[in-house]
Amino acid sequence: MLNVEQSWVGQAVWMALFFVFIMIYPKYLLYRMIADMEEVAATLEEYTKDAINLIIESAKKRGKPEGDIRRTVENAMEFFLIPPVDLDPYGILVKVEHLVDKAEDRFNSIAESIAPEADSVWKSNIVSLVKGGVGLNNIAKIVRHYVEFVKKFNNLQMAMIMQMQLPIIKKIAKAQKKGIEAISEGKPIGDGVGPLVAATLVKDGNSYEIAKDVICSEVNIDSKKVYVIKANGPGANLGKLGDAVKKLCEKNNVAKIITVDASLKLEGEKTGKVTEGIGAAIGDPGPEKAKMEEIAAKKNIPLEAYAIKMSLEEAISPMTKDIGDAVPRAVEFIEDSIKRAKSDSGVIVVGVGNTCGIGNSYSSVKDLQLPEKEEEEEKIPTIDRFIKTLVKKPKKPEEKPQEKVKVGN
Repeated sequence: MLNVEQSWVGQAVWMALFFVFIMIYPKYLLYRMIADMEEVAATLEEYTKDAINLIIESAKKRGKPEGDIRRTVENAMEFFLIPPVDLDPYGILVKVEHLVDKAEDRFNSIAESIAPEADSVWKSNIVSLVKGGVGLNNIAKIVRHYVEFVKKFNNLQMAMIMQMQLPIIKKIAKAQKKGIEAISEGKPIGDGVGPLVAATLVKDGNSYEIAKDVICSEVNIDSKKVYVIKANGPGANLGKLGDAVKKLCEKNNVAKIITVDASLKLEGEKTGKVTEGIGAAIGDPGPEKAKMEEIAAKKNIPLEAYAIKMSLEEAISPMTKDIGDAVPRAVEFIEDSIKRAKSDSGVIVVGVGNTCGIGNSYSSVKDLQLPEKEEEEEKIPTIDRFIKTLVKKPKKPEEKPQEKVKVGN
């Protein structure tokens, strides 16, 4: 009789614990996720404040503004651009270009108001700093929105989706902050590898401005006339590269157009790997790329592309040595491509990217000092570390020596 009573008591206790676990554990999980999200949101908001302070400091140092500029900078952080109507796609690129140009004009006017005495290089850098601050602020606001949304509706599913993305979001925001710091010091970022390749090709030659914020250098490579174009450095410019290519193609006999730009790598790919392809390697909103494609199709000019692989974080962070080391390899690819072009025609080489800290010729970039890549220490929980030691690592297959093939009798 005692055993029966003990079994019933045990079952009752287990059932009570089961129902308590079902009711309490999800709540615990939700509040734990909210706490993690709150921590990341606060960190990103702190990044935005640091960016604002850095912009103000750079503007005061380089532009000597009159009065307090904090309110102007803080207002600029809320800047937004409304995309045009795309229900009828006809003429959409014209509208996109118009809006992008007007947004650029507004950023230039902000830079003028907060740094009136800055030179053209630093005004370009301050424009890029403001843009970086706007991007960082938007990331922080989106994370804060989802934190408050989850808290308001106690939505566990949304919290789980958000928490899974937090490590990536935090990493990108941290890289953006480092990129802002680099631009505030006039140093190049990873995205500037395209202009760096272009500048390396210009040992000597005739240079002139061919389009808005774009410099063209005419050089001789393998007895061929090569038009090397890039955004005008060392200010943080992107330039109207499409306009420059279009003008050159209309006025000259062009055998091919070569574009070189940073490209997002896949996980597992090596940073700094140079790859070859066909098309226009340029990541603008559309108008500049469309101009290149249009003139190339109209005149039947081949479009060749060379991409230097890097992660998104590396593209917006200060340029590191492993990215800079890819430049000689990219130059080798381009020179080989120029050799294959017709001898009686010119070749256009376009260095695409943000040209902050990168001049317009080899003499201005030959002594560029790039830091080594910082290896972030991976934080692995103790339980995960223990489980990893129990799992056997797969052995690499042994390579067998190739058999010699006999040719003939």
